[in-house]
Amino acid sequence: MKIFYEVLVVVHLIGIAAIAHGFFSQMRSATKGITVTMLHGASTQLLTGVLMVGLRESGKVTGEHDLNMSIVGLKLLVVLVILGACVVGKRAQGDARKYWATVGALTLVNIVFAMFVNS
Repeated sequence: MKIFYEVLVVVHLIGIAAIAHGFFSQMRSATKGITVTMLHGASTQLLTGVLMVGLRESGKVTGEHDLNMSIVGLKLLVVLVILGACVVGKRAQGDARKYWATVGALTLVNIVFAMFVNS
């Protein structure tokens, strides 16, 4: 189960890289928008994050510390807003700059939570 958990961590990191890649690839564009890469990255983040928390909480995988469920809940809320912004921004007609900016800012918030807050 530990190997499966580690694979989930790698896929989770690939998901955040996909969101960041989609965000930065749109920086040069005159009309900023949501890419399919951002949408799939957000979906990957949600799925792998839920699976990792489920494995840790089930006791099948032990971590170096207990999960702080308030941080986990906050990260879940952030990824749900990112996913929502991706879906709405992808369907938006015209300039989707506000959705693009929201996804970029919240992705940075998610990374900061993961790096500096004990989750």
